[in-house]
Amino acid sequence: MCPSKRNRNTLKSQSGSMIVMALFAIIVLALLAGTLVSMNQSSSNSVLYEVYGVRAKNAAKAGIQEVAMSSFPIGAGVGPQLCNQVINSSASFSTISGFQSCQFTARCTTRDINFNGEDYRYYRFSSTGSCGFDDVVVSRTVSVDAMQEN
Repeated sequence: MCPSKRNRNTLKSQSGSMIVMALFAIIVLALLAGTLVSMNQSSSNSVLYEVYGVRAKNAAKAGIQEVAMSSFPIGAGVGPQLCNQVINSSASFSTISGFQSCQFTARCTTRDINFNGEDYRYYRFSSTGSCGFDDVVVSRTVSVDAMQEN
């Protein structure tokens, strides 16, 4: 069985077209792979920001607790204190697992107010926690207000 002359001419005219199709497929697959790698990297970065954001929020909460504890000490006969102060995180805070690169700055302000003939002491607690990795710093701020009748 011999290929006819017409079939031979068709085969010669198609030679090389398979290479063009293969190159097209390879380029399309390479672009698709590059897009997937880029999406994976941006997803990893967003997870890092989320994790460090939660750590920064917890550091800020620790600052609120520390400044509130100094304003409302526990003990017999010890009442609420005036608390116009700023507290920075202690050195031992950075030894806690997960908070090695975190710190907080907590502030407390006190103001005496009169409302409807009653005297009150108004407390405003505010704390900013920040955590960093590489050249990125993530910070969160937490505020709490309290009022006590005098």
